[in-house]
Amino acid sequence: MKILSCYVASILMISSAANADQFCFALAETYYEQVYCQLQAKAQTKNLPPFNQFKKNNEQVQASLLKRPAERNGIKLPLPIKKLPVATETKLAVIETSVITKAKPAITEKSTVQVARTGPIAAIQQTTPLIENIFGCKLISKQLQCSNGVFTLSGNKANQRLTKSALTAENKMNLPGYKEGAINQYLARAYQQYIGKMCEIGLCGVTMTYGKFTYLYQDINSKGLDFAQRFETMYSFLKKDKASMGVSESSAIPQGLIADDCSPLGDSYYVCEMQGRNFIFTRQ
Repeated sequence: MKILSCYVASILMISSAANADQFCFALAETYYEQVYCQLQAKAQTKNLPPFNQFKKNNEQVQASLLKRPAERNGIKLPLPIKKLPVATETKLAVIETSVITKAKPAITEKSTVQVARTGPIAAIQQTTPLIENIFGCKLISKQLQCSNGVFTLSGNKANQRLTKSALTAENKMNLPGYKEGAINQYLARAYQQYIGKMCEIGLCGVTMTYGKFTYLYQDINSKGLDFAQRFETMYSFLKKDKASMGVSESSAIPQGLIADDCSPLGDSYYVCEMQGRNFIFTRQ
């Protein structure tokens, strides 16, 4: 009987952990997808399609589906701006982003991220910021061994391994608000804050790539909404989900990932991207 109880407990733990990558807000890449997640958290998606099907619709259809439940729940829903038909190939502009590394304050690495000039957000293809790796890093097993330190792959963490205050209401995302100056430098600072805060609540394994982060900024900003406040809302829902859902702590490096796929982010992290997924390495 005792063996059976342990077996059932193990199955429940595995089932719970299997949901770790299904945190709705961790999968949302646009404002409308975030609104869907907000409604889901309020159990208000009865007449909406499943999230994976909702994502496949264009902005006009998504807005139409969300309009009534968003109104009922007091969620602001700016309507999409009608755009001209998009060409087969969307023109892309390359933006240079400066990221200052604390380890070598005199050095500035330049990264690039492709951002569409025109066209609906669904048509944008983002790429990770490629920062010239001046630290001669080598990827060995789950470690990046660089001249500026050793960084270890960080996945999700169970709640018992977090600080006591991690999942409390007092713990805020605290993204800086954009005031003035180069928008690219602002986004780099905001992204560093975002990565640190996601790891703080044990969700290092489900972070957005830098491309998706800037993509979401454009979407939220184009709708006249507050980017930093929107991420605060997202963070509050993620903390609630994390408090009630199990996560798998297993992490693995995908075949084919190399050190050149990784970019230093401040003094504490390296962010590597492959096939649209992030892999976070944290300083030991």
